[in-house]
Order: sequence, then C-alpha cells, then structure tokens
Amino acid sequence: MDRFPESFKRFEKVVDVSKIKSFAQLKLAFATWAGRKWKESPLQLEALRVQAERLRLVGAIEVSLEEYLAEKREIDVLYRRVYYARRRFEYNKARFDEWSAYLNRVREEAKRKRWRKRLLAEVEKPILRYYETAKRRMEFWQKQWSEAYEKLKRETERFKLKVVKRG
Repeated sequence: MDRFPESFKRFEKVVDVSKIKSFAQLKLAFATWAGRKWKESPLQLEALRVQAERLRLVGAIEVSLEEYLAEKREIDVLYRRVYYARRRFEYNKARFDEWSAYLNRVREEAKRKRWRKRLLAEVEKPILRYYETAKRRMEFWQKQWSEAYEKLKRETERFKLKVVKRG
C-alpha cells in the first residue's frame, strides 16, 4: 500500500509549500516534518520527486547523451506496451461481448420456449465457463493497459524535463 501521497497531503496541510522553490528545500522541509520516519531511501526520494514534479519544483535535469537516449528508448518501449495492451484489451472485450450476447440469446430463447430451470442450467453451464474466462481476460488486459498508460504518463512528464549536457 502506497502511503506516501497520504503523508504528503498531511505535510501540505502543515507547511506552506507555495514558498518552497526547489527540490532541495522540499526535501529538507519534508525530512524535518517527517522526523525519524524519513530514511531518505530510494523509494522515499522517488515518491518525493513525483510530488515535486506535481508542484512544478523540478527544473531542467541535465543528463548525458547516452542517458538521454536510453530514457528515450525506455519511453518507446512503454509506448509499445500501452499500444499492445490496448489492442489485447479490445480483442478480449470483443470476445467477452460475443459470449455475453450469446448467453443472453440462449436465456431469451429459454424464456420464450419456457424451458425448465434444470435444462437451462445444463445449457448455460459450458457457456458460462467461456463467459467467465473471457471476462477475466478482458479485466486483466484492461488493468495492464491502464497501469502501462499511467506509467507512460509519469515517465513522459519526467522525460520532458531532461536536457542533454553541453560539452
């Protein structure tokens, strides 16, 4: 469970962040506020950077050409992942919709012909198995797509801040 955003909201209630002008000031203020809970671990620093970006405190970040190109390749991989997950989601949603429509047609026919409940249950059993599988696959790919999309948004915002060092 990610609790850093919750603690940062509490920090914002106590400290006027509008007066903070840099990441270093934010880090110092947050470390002072958090006390012994602030360990300056990589995860804490990363979460604080995300909040600093949200507050627009992080200026241009100078990186070498190799680092810049490596990050660009990483962004490209994320774009492909989002595209692939979206396509898989759409495909699996179409399969789910087909099974859902088929199940509804069977139920309507059963109602129209006044089938007994046991006969309907017998006919529905294999259909429901495919229906549930299709639903799980659709939900899985929807989750994959949304997670990849959110990560791409974060990484793209961070990448926009990068500039190549001169000389």
